[in-house]
Amino acid sequence: MSNTVDASLDGTLAAGSAAPTAPTITTIDEGRRLIDDLDVQLRDLVAVRRDISRQIQALRGADGGPRVQHGRENEIIAAWADELGPRGVEIALAVLTLCRGSLT
Repeated sequence: MSNTVDASLDGTLAAGSAAPTAPTITTIDEGRRLIDDLDVQLRDLVAVRRDISRQIQALRGADGGPRVQHGRENEIIAAWADELGPRGVEIALAVLTLCRGSLT
């Protein structure tokens, strides 16, 4: 059994696909190892998201557009809220801020 959940950019978790399910653990140590592995994957994915976001901002700026599209950000926040509830909004805002920088 693998101790990681694959959420890579290779299409494994394409838009609209079902979320991975948590494996059943038998020990606390096994659960902690899985959480540690997930945390590494989350950090890696957020870093990739940040880099893509910065590229989009640069392309938008080069085209004379705004750095931020609030309608798009609202869609992202709503998706996080739909999946995770009110705490999802907090996570979405943190991810957006990290990836695009502060609005002020």
